[in-house]
Amino acid sequence: MLNIEHLTVKYGVIPAVMDVSLRVEKGQIVTILGANGAGKTTTLKAIMGVLRPAGGRIYYQGMEVTAVSPVQRVRQGIALVPEGRGIFNRLTVEENLLLGAYCRPKNDAVKKDLEEVYTLFPRLAERKKQVAGTLSGGEQQMLALGRGLMSKPKLLLLDEPSLGLAPLIVRELYALITKIREQGVTILLVEQSAAVALGVADYAYVLESGNLKLSGKPEELKSLEDVKRIYLGG
Repeated sequence: MLNIEHLTVKYGVIPAVMDVSLRVEKGQIVTILGANGAGKTTTLKAIMGVLRPAGGRIYYQGMEVTAVSPVQRVRQGIALVPEGRGIFNRLTVEENLLLGAYCRPKNDAVKKDLEEVYTLFPRLAERKKQVAGTLSGGEQQMLALGRGLMSKPKLLLLDEPSLGLAPLIVRELYALITKIREQGVTILLVEQSAAVALGVADYAYVLESGNLKLSGKPEELKSLEDVKRIYLGG
């Protein structure tokens, strides 16, 4: 579904991602691991079109999208749930969700998808008229996920969904992420919490200082001493 070849992204003259290649197959959960500053978020922003690569190519469903605008990528079925959630604090839960469908015609299909989001996240249904800024951290992350789903994505990019959340909420959130995959959405997941991400992923990549250091199936990476020591507390 997604194929990235030799991606290089710079901030001015400073390289943030260098010659990174990765693949995401349809129906998979793929995770990108790495410490702060490894280039994880930069990679997602380049896939979304928010950042223009200095080199390399991005293919989505067999078509090159390297120079395609972010809006067009949303229409093609890519959605990003950003780090920090990016919700609109002064709008209600439902207003935030409907903003996720801004690229779609306002019709009965949007209403149906809104109800499906409420079924997936019952707490959002209970708080649909509540101002989003008054939600708990876990509820705000659910709202960010729900808003991403309202664009009807085929590929969902998740940037640090567990950030700042209690372990119990993280487990609940990842159960929902797994359920989203079961509903046919392919997921590319960025995480610092390697143990959590490797628990749900089909394949993983490890970035270090903008370079691709390791890749493999979760069970393979868990057995490597560097991964255990740096990312799993071994």
